[in-house]
Amino acid sequence: MDKVSEIVTTLFGAVVIAAMGFEINRRRKHLREVYDVLDSDTKHVAATLEEMVSQGALRPYLGETWE
Repeated sequence: MDKVSEIVTTLFGAVVIAAMGFEINRRRKHLREVYDVLDSDTKHVAATLEEMVSQGALRPYLGETWE
């Protein structure tokens, strides 16, 4: 009877760990969809624009007035 109890406990633990891993992956995927708006093709464009702002070639938008 002890062997059966150990097997059931081990299987239950494995199922719980697998369910947790599935839920973590599901939430990570959702967060990536929500917050990762730039894909690999457009990240270099954003980096170039940020570099142009730091060099002074472009000015960042500060609201309704331009200074």
